[in-house]
Amino acid sequence: MRRVAYLLLPLLLAACTQKPDTVELTDWQFEYNGQRYPATVPGFIHTDLMANVLIPNPYYDTNEDSVQWVGDSVWHYSTTIRKSDLPKGDTLWLVFEGLAGQANLVINGELIDAPDNMFCQHTYPITDFLTELDDSLLTIGLSFWPTTNALYSTLDPETCEMLPSDSAKEAYYGITLPERRAFTRIAPYQQGWDWGPKLTTCGIWKPVYITNQRPSDLSNQIIPNNLNVELRQVKDSIGQSFTFYRDGKPIFIKGANWIPIRSFPVLDSANRARYRYLLCSAKESDFNMIRVWGGGIYEHDYFYDLCDSLGLMVWQDFIFAGTPYPDSPEMLASIREEARQQVSRLAKHPCIVLWCGNNEVKNGWEDWGWQSQFNWTPEQRVRLEKAMDTIFGYSSTTSNTNSTSILAKAVRDCDPLQRPYITTSPLYGWGHPECVTHGDSHYWGVWWGEEPFEKYKEKTGRFMSEYGFQSYPMLSTIVRYAPDVIPTELFADATNHCPAIGSHQKHPRGVQIIDKAMMHYYGFDSRTLSVDDYAYVSQLLQAWGVGYGILCHLNDPHCSGTLYWQLNDCWPVASWSSIDYYGNWKALQYRAQALFEAGTGEDLRAWEEYYSIYPKNRTYPAPRYTMRRQIVDGALTATIVAETDLYDLYIDTEPHIDGHFSSNFIDLRAGETISIKLIPSNPDVDLRGIGLVARTLNQLYCK
Repeated sequence: MRRVAYLLLPLLLAACTQKPDTVELTDWQFEYNGQRYPATVPGFIHTDLMANVLIPNPYYDTNEDSVQWVGDSVWHYSTTIRKSDLPKGDTLWLVFEGLAGQANLVINGELIDAPDNMFCQHTYPITDFLTELDDSLLTIGLSFWPTTNALYSTLDPETCEMLPSDSAKEAYYGITLPERRAFTRIAPYQQGWDWGPKLTTCGIWKPVYITNQRPSDLSNQIIPNNLNVELRQVKDSIGQSFTFYRDGKPIFIKGANWIPIRSFPVLDSANRARYRYLLCSAKESDFNMIRVWGGGIYEHDYFYDLCDSLGLMVWQDFIFAGTPYPDSPEMLASIREEARQQVSRLAKHPCIVLWCGNNEVKNGWEDWGWQSQFNWTPEQRVRLEKAMDTIFGYSSTTSNTNSTSILAKAVRDCDPLQRPYITTSPLYGWGHPECVTHGDSHYWGVWWGEEPFEKYKEKTGRFMSEYGFQSYPMLSTIVRYAPDVIPTELFADATNHCPAIGSHQKHPRGVQIIDKAMMHYYGFDSRTLSVDDYAYVSQLLQAWGVGYGILCHLNDPHCSGTLYWQLNDCWPVASWSSIDYYGNWKALQYRAQALFEAGTGEDLRAWEEYYSIYPKNRTYPAPRYTMRRQIVDGALTATIVAETDLYDLYIDTEPHIDGHFSSNFIDLRAGETISIKLIPSNPDVDLRGIGLVARTLNQLYCK
């Protein structure tokens, strides 16, 4: 045996010293004020600037405002590698899996390309740049140019020495669009949304490597473990159904909309943990579907791997949202390549059950007043309508299916399972009567229209793919972004003296809409509530309203699914989310879990009774209870014994630990006992010395 080992040793050593097929390029630098700093790749310019303590954290206080210059600046990245460190091969390829923004790529001083699609992989042959000498160098440079202003509007299209801003592209196109971001293929939400910051960024956001094997075409791959799910849209006496079937049987869809987990969504270890926690929370809450919303990103494979393993179906929007898109030859070619690449990449995941062309483009075209606002001529309207048809299949939206658009062809050619493609979501906006009779519906009469929650019963559609109501995160999250906040101060006063409170409320009427509903259902004048109490009641209000919507959808025999807006946040903020940025379940997440587990029919009767009386009209005794803390099998457990009726009992750890309990925001009758277990977002957290605190709605009414 020893002789055999000695004979094998030279072979093993040779194998260990053999060059790999691929070398990842991670040793990059970026320039700032004439100096070079280390860059983390994958990453973004904002994360690099923060890592080098050159800008403050834009999530904190009002720092978002102070870093707006970053998106208006030119940023240079570079790296150098010796030939002797490269893989062996007759032909070597430089592969960027993802470049955010628009850039000039320079190799050994030669301008190679000007990539400007964040959602495409870019591949370049580089063998010719290497000499026969093993110590020859390969120098790679990227210059990212601003997309958001007109500072660099002079472009020589022959040399590409500068790249135009979106405003310059718009001027060249000749038609003003609602969102200038439509002229560059970047993540829409990074330009600001009504729940997210404006942090226009750039960078090498996915791995970059050199390989001797050109990345292969994935369009002919075999998909394992097909879920055998189909979407049926059938004309009927009501309108047009929108029902998912598994193995030939209809299934009711339960879930929520998904946005990117951070403003800078790199796939690092911290974000892997965030993905796991959020998707496991969805599964724990009895979700069976997640909708990847079209204003974010095509998610990392890690996200879809988790959905595959958890049995969560994925509705996948293509990343187009809230604006028409130009039909210039360059843009159409870019979209065509993007669609083919992304469908080929994602088709290997059985979790995907639906491809959707866009989020609310048709809705905006028909209902948001663009034609008059931008004073489009008849010829311009015809061109934009034609562009929507070319990209999405707009002329086919009465049936919401298409086979001739760019996106439909990508699905046909690159998805071996030919999973269904729909052109848009929703089919009809919430101002149209068809929104409750035909296809999927985004019902925003509640919230945007300031309608009461009871409207959900009247406006339940065939499939509810968006609806929701805002709340604030709990105080434990607020104090992490608002340094000047005083928990006991009246919330109305805090909005005046603490600018961070306003900076982290992105909806222009958010506070007013919450206040109006809070008075109607809970009877509280928001001006009498402290910051701490206001955050708590806002979550109860959100759970009450969106929960009632879920109840209506579960009870309606013509509705086949409910996906509320939204599951998660990309930064700490007041929003429609049911889980805050740090992983804390809001009251809505617990309410959705309870309703989804109840299902349909008889099990919902208790919830119908619950919603038969407004919280402000109940009788609230002074709360009395006992609470005991235990560590059982390494888990923190709280046992509560109610001595009086308790309403919306909320348990938290002291000091606060991010995560959730197995149950929370609960009602208990006098004499009832419940034990609940803490599930921290970080499973390795030290629970020694962690205490418990509780609050109830009773306390506010008994003051």
